[in-house]
Amino acid sequence: MEKLYKILLCACLVLGISACQKKVWDEHFNDDDQHAVVSPLNLLDYLKTVPNYSRFVEKLEELGVAEQLTRDQNLSVWVVTNAQMDRLASMGLDERYVMLYHINHLTFDFTKLKAGTRVQTLNGKYIQVERTSETIFVGDSYISNGNQLCRNGVVHEINELMRPDESIYDYLSALGDDYSIIRDSVLALNDTVFDEQNSIPIGVDPTGNTLYDSVFVITNPIFEVANFRSEFAQVTLFLPSNAVIEQCFENLGELYEQFGKAFTPADSLIAYQWIREAVFYGQIIDDYGSQRDLVSAFGKFWRTDIQQVDPNFRRMSNGRIYEITHLKIPNNVHIQMIKQLFHYWEFVPEGDKPALFTLHNVTDIVPTNRDHVTFPTLGIELTYRTLMIRGDLVAGQPASIDFTPVLLEQRPDGSSGYRVVEVPPGEYNLYMGFRSSAHPFVNIYVDGKPVTMNLNVVPATPWNYDRATNTVPGTRYNGWGGLVGPVVIEGDQVRSFRIKVEFAGLSSGSIEQMEPYHWALVPTQNNY
Repeated sequence: MEKLYKILLCACLVLGISACQKKVWDEHFNDDDQHAVVSPLNLLDYLKTVPNYSRFVEKLEELGVAEQLTRDQNLSVWVVTNAQMDRLASMGLDERYVMLYHINHLTFDFTKLKAGTRVQTLNGKYIQVERTSETIFVGDSYISNGNQLCRNGVVHEINELMRPDESIYDYLSALGDDYSIIRDSVLALNDTVFDEQNSIPIGVDPTGNTLYDSVFVITNPIFEVANFRSEFAQVTLFLPSNAVIEQCFENLGELYEQFGKAFTPADSLIAYQWIREAVFYGQIIDDYGSQRDLVSAFGKFWRTDIQQVDPNFRRMSNGRIYEITHLKIPNNVHIQMIKQLFHYWEFVPEGDKPALFTLHNVTDIVPTNRDHVTFPTLGIELTYRTLMIRGDLVAGQPASIDFTPVLLEQRPDGSSGYRVVEVPPGEYNLYMGFRSSAHPFVNIYVDGKPVTMNLNVVPATPWNYDRATNTVPGTRYNGWGGLVGPVVIEGDQVRSFRIKVEFAGLSSGSIEQMEPYHWALVPTQNNY
């Protein structure tokens, strides 16, 4: 009796398992493909039964690929009709490479073809799947008659032969001279290294060293954060042409001239490095502009409202490429400091001064030589020259100078003149320096707005001239000075601005005497 019970129990389990398997099978093929028909034939034999697929089959046989479709493995085939096979010759690609792109491992019936799915083909490349309510797109084609299930896979008829997508690496490597700047700056980082793990030992040399059938691989530091060579990665590249980069650099040169700095090779290197690190993203970006701020694989900020690209991206096998149409190096990247001296007042003709300098309760204003210093490591010797501003000590009438900053300009005849300083709009930290010894307190304004009040500039560090904060390494030369506070230069284009220095009380002495030396604007991280 016990033996009979066990037999009946086993029979019930077998029936239960069979019923479950049938349910799973039905759900697998009927969830999203009500019209699926299963053929008992293998994929190749099924394709041969359809006359309109004969050219596709002939090409598979010619290239030695057809046998793949007879094996005991699950595959998906993306077939085209005879009329669509003409495209193969016009692609200019290896035909076997293209035909292998139309076959992939695993059975991707309609239930598996979800939007965003990436299907790896037998040539190693991926096909991107997208869906609408009525259409399934694969690569640059769509399924016109699909979901024919066979003994070892599924056949989908697509409207035209697909052109295999290139990887971003292959596309970049093949770019012409119009893109040589970005191409060469990226590929220059390549290094070919011996891959011992994948090399096959083939013997030993007379000294006992192993000989290998050597395998070499390409490495690049960019691969570590955005592997644009790997088919498994998902990368976006913003691609600048030479013309775009050259225009960017021309704009930089003009901008530097406006605030009195030469655009040097060192500045170029900073710009080139930022470009190389700002254009690679370790993700797919399909909706450029939906976010204002993007962060590159190297942590560089990319403002979509400032950097302009063609929104019609190029789909790649491992990502996207957008063509840049306008490129700007952020202010906080290429501007280290905008700095000028107060005593340049003396190079402004008397007739021009009323428009540039507004004085209040000032009895005397004199450019004055002060301390003399040398910096042997730099081979520099200089005398600090301040702008001494004196006024009467009158209650409620503080002495002040409100001025438009100017820079020193050498004329063709060798004489010195001036030019108004113009700076890009945005947020900066304002630094200043004074002859700090026994200096009165001061109020500082920019464009009429107070930056700081009752500022004590007596401490030599950081207020004495420009000898503190971010000086030339190893010296006390050409620093920022003391931090006054953050300021915003408003507007949407490069412009001049005003600085006001106002007497705010005595630290010692009996007269109002201010001696400003320099001002400096340093862009903040918010200044793009």
